[in-house]
Amino acid sequence: MTVAVTPARAKFLGRQEPRLWTRPLRPLTPETSLGDEAIQFAEEVLGEALFPWQKWWLRAVLELNPDGTFRFRTVLTLIARQNGKTHLLKILALYMLYLGHARLVLGAAQSLDIAREAWRASVALAESVPELADEVAQVLKSTVEYSLVLINGARYRITAANDKAGRGLTVDLLILDELRTHHDTDAWAALSNTTMARPNSIIIGISNAGDDNSVVLNDLRASALAGGDDTLGLFEWSAPDGCALDDREAWAMANPSLGYVVTEAKMLSALHTARPTDFRTENLCQRVDQLDAAVDPAGWRACAEPRSTLEAYAQQVVVCVDVAYDDHHVTAAGAALGEDGKVRLQILGAWANTAEARVALRVMFEQMRPRAVGWFPSGPAAVLGADLTAMHGECVGEKLLMVADEMRPEAPGVVELTGGAAVSACQTLADLVDNRMLVHPDDPLLNAHITASTRKDQGDGWRFARRGAGRNDAAYAAAGAVHLARSLPPVNDYDVLESVF
Repeated sequence: MTVAVTPARAKFLGRQEPRLWTRPLRPLTPETSLGDEAIQFAEEVLGEALFPWQKWWLRAVLELNPDGTFRFRTVLTLIARQNGKTHLLKILALYMLYLGHARLVLGAAQSLDIAREAWRASVALAESVPELADEVAQVLKSTVEYSLVLINGARYRITAANDKAGRGLTVDLLILDELRTHHDTDAWAALSNTTMARPNSIIIGISNAGDDNSVVLNDLRASALAGGDDTLGLFEWSAPDGCALDDREAWAMANPSLGYVVTEAKMLSALHTARPTDFRTENLCQRVDQLDAAVDPAGWRACAEPRSTLEAYAQQVVVCVDVAYDDHHVTAAGAALGEDGKVRLQILGAWANTAEARVALRVMFEQMRPRAVGWFPSGPAAVLGADLTAMHGECVGEKLLMVADEMRPEAPGVVELTGGAAVSACQTLADLVDNRMLVHPDDPLLNAHITASTRKDQGDGWRFARRGAGRNDAAYAAAGAVHLARSLPPVNDYDVLESVF
C-alpha cells in the first residue's frame, strides 16, 4: 500500500525543481522517459512514498532517446544532506534490477562500510515484498563479495571506490555515492570504464557540494555547465553563491525535502551549531574554496569596505607583524577599535623577505608610533622578535603602558602572542567576521591569505594552520592586530604620544 507523503507544517516547502539542471531534449512524457514507470514501481510494488523532487528527478534522469536508449550516459546530482538521496538510489537500483534494465548494478562509496549500508537497505526492502523476494536466488555476504542475485542472474553488487574497484566487471548501472570524496581520478577511471561495453549503461554520481580537492565532482560539474555533451546531465539543488546563511529561500533551493523531513527548526539548529563553511557545504550545497576554511568566505566578503582606512584612528592603531612559514614573506597589519564596536583592519606593508622588512618597519614605526606591536614568538616571526622589540623601544619610548601580563616589562608596547593568545586571536577574527563586526578594505593580499587559511586544532580551540598551507602571514598579522586592538584599554585613558599616520 502506498503511504502518502504529507508535508510537515512549514511556511514554505523545498523547491521541487533544481536551481541548475540540464534541459530535456524533448518534453518528458511516459513515451520519452522511464520516470513514470519507476515511480509506479516505487509506489505500487515497493509501497514506498516519494517526495515531489524525487519524482521530478526520476523523470528527468531516465529520459530516453528516440531509439529507446537512455539519453544520459553520466548524471551528476548535487543536493544538501539528509534530503533522501540514499532512499532514492535504493529505489532506482531495485527498479533497474527487477524490471530488466540492468544485468549488473554496482554501488560504490568512499568506503565499503558506507556502500554496504545502502546495499543492505535495498536487500531488506526487496525481501520485504513477497513477489520480489520470490525472485531472489541468493544474498551473498562475505569478505569477498556482497551481492543480491536474482533468479534470472541479475545482480546488485557493492565496492569501495578505489583504483582497483570494478575491474573485470561489466556494469549497466553504476552508482557513485559521495562523489565529493574523490580527491583523484583513480577510482573514477576504474569504475566509469566498467560501463563502456554495455549498450545502455548509465552512471549516477550523487553528492553534496565539495571543495577544491573534489576533482572528479568539480570536473564533471564544469563540463555539464559548459554544455556541448548531451549525454552528461547536471541536476543541482543548491543555494545561490553569496547568499546569507539565514536566507530561507536559499534553504529551499538546496533542500527540496524542506517541509517534509527537513524542518526549519533543524536548519536553524544546524546554522547555530555548525561552522559557516560546514553549513554552506552540508546544508546549502555550496562549494567553498576550502572545506576546512578558518574564516567564512562569504562573511569575509560582506565585511569589505574598499575605501576604508585607519587614517581617522591614528592614535589608536596597533600593529602586528608575521612571517610566512615557507619563504620568509613578511606582512604588517594595523587595526583599531571604532566607537561602533567594529574593528578596522588594514595591511600596512608587505615585503619579500625579512631583510627588506627590517628596514621598512623601522621607518613605519618612526612615522606611526603605534600604540603596540605584536608578533607570534612560537612561529616564523621569531626571527624578527629582537628587531621588533628594539625598533619599538627606539621609536616610541617608555610612555606606552603595558596590557595585562602580555606586554613584557623590558619593552613596553611589545606583545608576544603566545599559546592561548594565538588561538584567541585567530578565533576572534573568525567570530568578528561571522558577526560582521570587522571592516577591511578588500586588500588582495589579505583576501588571498584569509581565504586560503585552514584550521589546526590546538587544545580545545584552533588557530590557522601553517605547514602545508602556503603563505598566510597576512592572515596571522591581521588576527594579531585585531586581538591587540580589542585588548588595549581605550586610548583616552592614557597619556599616548601624538601620532602621525
